Amino acid sequence: MSYAGRMYFRAYLPGVLALAGGALAAAGLKAAQQLPGEFGTLSLYSNLPGWTFASGLAVALSVAAVQTVRLRLWERGAIAGCYVCGCLLGVPRAARRGLGMTRHCLGCGKVHGVNHRLSPKVVPLAVAVKDTAAPVRSVRSSP
Repeated sequence: MSYAGRMYFRAYLPGVLALAGGALAAAGLKAAQQLPGEFGTLSLYSNLPGWTFASGLAVALSVAAVQTVRLRLWERGAIAGCYVCGCLLGVPRAARRGLGMTRHCLGCGKVHGVNHRLSPKVVPLAVAVKDTAAPVRSVRSSP
């Protein structure tokens, strides 16, 4: 599977899990309605299984909509991507041992710090030089 395929899989997986959880909960509640006794009789005419499935479907659709918007913004270049594989980065989370915030790449899984700005465009730094006669050397050049 390519990095892009992994990225799409990891982006839409929470929505699929929400839909599956809603369907399983609705099936469990529907099976509980068939039980003999007070619980089965009281919940026989209840719409709870239908509402449970509908809530799982609503959560899944909202997660899919948010991920689709994030992916479209990433494709336009409005959201920064991973500098290793170019895929979308996940949401910022607290790093271990209180070292700030990190974001995991949805493609390759590498961890990126949030302390520095990851921009898709290279912006040159402005160099303030008072004396124009002296040439400005590159930082990488040896003396």
